[in-house]
Amino acid sequence: MIRQLLMSLVVIGLAAAAMAQPPPLPSLIKPAPIAKATKHPGPLLIEHEPTSELSKGFGTPLWAIGISSADGSFGHAAVLLVSRGSFLTPQMTEGLGQAADKPKETVDGIRTDLEGQVARATVDTTRAHLQEQLAEFNSITTHGGITRRLTLPNGRIGYVTALGFGAGGATFVAALPSPDDRFELLVVTGNSLENEGRKPNAKSQVYEKAMRERPLDVTEEVADVIYAQEFPPATSESTKPPKAGKTPGHR
Repeated sequence: MIRQLLMSLVVIGLAAAAMAQPPPLPSLIKPAPIAKATKHPGPLLIEHEPTSELSKGFGTPLWAIGISSADGSFGHAAVLLVSRGSFLTPQMTEGLGQAADKPKETVDGIRTDLEGQVARATVDTTRAHLQEQLAEFNSITTHGGITRRLTLPNGRIGYVTALGFGAGGATFVAALPSPDDRFELLVVTGNSLENEGRKPNAKSQVYEKAMRERPLDVTEEVADVIYAQEFPPATSESTKPPKAGKTPGHR
């Protein structure tokens, strides 16, 4: 009984200490490792962004930054730190989990629905718009599904997924819970030259090919690098969820 009480006090103390810690700062994000991971020639630029517009679709952001390159070849990625559960709500998490578990069924279902909308469209402009959406969807699903479950080194579960698609291009987001489960790190990228303003050149061909053919991979790569910068392994290990049947400090 005394041992159980002491273990409970340890857990309570650890939780209180975690809550007292301030959120990680965007200044921890360094561009060079991002460029290396995505095989972009660099250099990349990081700038603060207002959170007012981003909050409409991505939860409750504490801060936001944008990543770009001076020559425009990187396009644009947004990085947000949001309150836990404000983007990965229970409903969102359940839907992403189902899509990750059944990638082919999810893709086939969306494709069938789009094809049906195209067939039923009676207005030429509407039909053309739907056909463009279908073409974009087929493009981004050539190499697999639209959602992946990501198991982080600290045991937390995140996701990378396509949020939307259309003639202007698709939007992709990686959502990774913080080690202490208080925040979510979001990385948002795009697949469209029109929307992103990407200006590929001879030096960025490898990166551009990846963005065209493997946008989920690129989004995950950017997210992995930034997550490691914001939540170093030592921090992640100290707040790693205990395995079933074990209490903190038990070996």
